[in-house]
Formats: sequence, C-alpha cells, structure tokens
Amino acid sequence: MENHKKFDIIVIGAGPAGYSAAVRAAQLGSSVLLVERASPGGTCLNIGCVPTKFLWEATQLPLRLKKASWFGIEPEDKSLDSRLIFQKKTKNTELLAKSLQNLISGYNIELAFGNCAFLHEKLIEISMSDGTKKQVTADKVIIAAGSSPKSIPGMEIDHIKVIDSTDALLHSDVPGKMLVIGGGAIGIELGLIYSRLGSEITIVEKEPQILPNEDTEIAQELKKILTRQGLHINTGIDGIEPYAEGQDRILVAVGRKANISGLNLGAAKITYTTTGISVNEYLETTTPGIFAAGDVTGKWFLAYTAQAEGITAAENALGQKNTINYDFVPRVVFTDPPCASVGIPDNKLAEGSFVTGRFPFTANSRAFIEGERAGFVKITAEKSTGKILAGHIIGPHAEDMISILCVAMKAGLKIHDISREIFFHPSLAEALHCACEDVAGKCVDLPKKN
Repeated sequence: MENHKKFDIIVIGAGPAGYSAAVRAAQLGSSVLLVERASPGGTCLNIGCVPTKFLWEATQLPLRLKKASWFGIEPEDKSLDSRLIFQKKTKNTELLAKSLQNLISGYNIELAFGNCAFLHEKLIEISMSDGTKKQVTADKVIIAAGSSPKSIPGMEIDHIKVIDSTDALLHSDVPGKMLVIGGGAIGIELGLIYSRLGSEITIVEKEPQILPNEDTEIAQELKKILTRQGLHINTGIDGIEPYAEGQDRILVAVGRKANISGLNLGAAKITYTTTGISVNEYLETTTPGIFAAGDVTGKWFLAYTAQAEGITAAENALGQKNTINYDFVPRVVFTDPPCASVGIPDNKLAEGSFVTGRFPFTANSRAFIEGERAGFVKITAEKSTGKILAGHIIGPHAEDMISILCVAMKAGLKIHDISREIFFHPSLAEALHCACEDVAGKCVDLPKKN
C-alpha cells in the first residue's frame, strides 16, 4: 500500500459495524480500505458474543444430560474439562475469523492491520502492525472502532486477580470463588458460565435490581432462578469492599466504553464526548463525509445494532438517506433459561396507560415435553388501542422467539392481530399467542380468573 493511496471509502475497524460497512460499500461499487488493529470480527467474534455463547452452550450440555432422565435416559459422563472447553472455544473462534477474512477478500476489499489516526478530514495515517506507517486518503470515512471494557475507580484491573470481560474469556483456569461486579448482561452471563465450571459466584449490582434497564418482573424472576442455581446476588450495593474479601478473583463487568482514544478526532474536526462520537440520524459526524457506526458512538453496544448501523452508514456515505428505528431492537441475556425483551419496560410507562398479559411455560405443552418449564411470556399493550408496546420472555429459546415480537411491533400489529393468528402446536411460540390472549383475559389455556 503506497503513501497517499486514495480509496472511495476507508473503514476504521473490522467488527460487525466495520466489516458490514465495507462489504455494503463494495457491493455498491466502491473501492474500500478496511483497517483493523487486531482480528476481523472485533469484540463480538473474538472476545464477546461468539466465545461467550460458545462457553454458555458448552456448559449447558451437562445440564441437558442431567435432564435426560426426564425422558428415561441415564447418560454416564456429565463432567466438564474447562481447559478443553476454552481450547475448543479459541479454535472455533479462529475458524470463524478466517472465514470472515475470506468473505472480506472475496469482495476485493483491501484489508490492512494497524492503528488509525486522522491527520485532517480525509487523510489518515496507519501505524501498521509491522512497525511501518502509511498515509491514505478517501472521499468518505466510516469510523467503526468499537469499544473496550470499562473500569471503576479503586479497582485496578491487573488482568490476574482483578480481571475484565476480555480476561474472563481468555482464562481457562477456574477460581474457587469469584466476585462479579456488575449485574448487567455481561456480568450475569459470565458469572453463570463460571458457576457452571465450578466457581462460587457472588454478583453485586449498585442498582436496586439486576438487569437495571429491563422489566422489574423479569429481573426479579431471573434473580430467583439464578439463586436457585447457586449464584449469590446482591443488589442496591453502595460499596464492594466487604464482598471483595476472600475472593480468588474479581471480575469487573460494569459495561463498555467507546474506543476514541488515539484516533486524533480533533484533527478531523469531529465532535465527540467521553461517551462516544456524535452523529446525526444518518450516522454522519459533525464533519461532512465522515460517518461513525457501532459501539464507537457510545449508544447501544450490541453487535446486531452495530451491523445495522455499519450497513446504513455505508449506504448514506454513498448518497442514500437511510435511518434506523431503534424502538424494536431485541435485548437478550443468555441465562438458564434465557431472557429477552423488546420495547419499553412497564416500570417506565405511565401508570394506567397499559395492560399486560402473561403465560407461564408450565402451561406450554412443548416446554413440558422438553423439560423446560421455568419462566413466562409477558406482553404489554396500550390500554386504549391494544397496540403492543413491549414483550418480555424468560424461558426456553427466548432469544429466538423475541424476534417474532420485534417484527410484529414494527408492523404495528395489535393484540387482536396476534390473538387471531394460528400458531403451530406444540411449539414454544404458542406462549406468545396465549400471552396476547391473556391481555384481554381470554386465554383458553389458563384457569378462570377470580
């Protein structure tokens, strides 16, 4: 790559936002340079969603084997080898990263490895991984530099005793006791995984409930389930010192922060704050022709919203005017069972403006067949119109079913519309139908209410 080589678009970062932006730009006929400082796939593929879910799935298998007795089957070996599981996790992650790199090259996207810094609006210097520096320019730039784990004052992360989520996915040794600071999705998922691997887990959260931004009823139910599974959960915590005593390891899982340091955004006259880069509805920064997508904007910190933003940013950089509706973004936590939500939690709606319906998985035939009877579906609708405002699921395959509600809500469907649909039987999705019927108090699969 020669100095000052010109491209139609330069994309900074090859995570879900970055690689998706690069591919869409290439599909639209642009010459694209994609710059990544580590490995294609970003946090999601390498040290986030994918490896976490691999570990979740691996540690879920012995539990499924134990449930085999429900079907009259008695398997012998239910043990876990944490080192082998982590080795398999790494191998599979590397295979996916290689596959992604092949996808990128298949679109004739030029891929460079290094750190980017703006010299001015359209001139970027890349400090290459081999120690050299190159300067490149482009008509348009998309910043998709991702995010990193947050830290907290007074709890210095040394990556040995005090670790972050990245460390938790790289360590294959299992501590006897581990304190998890943060009761959000990251802390709960990793805490559950390590609990299954043999750690005694204590989770502390400063807010009154775990999953602070989610529906209170779902959060309370999840706390009960996790407690039954052996995790210690403490909410409304002001100080962590008493909980830190006697712990073999401490995991700090208090969220993520945008990767803006080192980009030299001031040289490109880009407005930003400590939380992220400022963008308009078209994902364009304050500097015309420069866009930002994904975690670097400091908003959602979700791989799938990042991908949607990357695609939209690329399209808009090439002359389109597309926007994203964030009202119907699904939110999922991989617990046992998983929980998933879309829309506004009841505790954030005006009292008296809504009605709710619930359906427990204990009354669902498919859940009974699978031996998965914990949890319920909860549907919230506007009282005056029946419009679906929110859906919350804690139960088997919640991560799959939530997308049905997302599509329904985006289409503007009402409770009546779902109630009149015919769902396959026996299926878990029937619980969505029954919960919608229950909003009107007319679910034929629930006992008569007094």
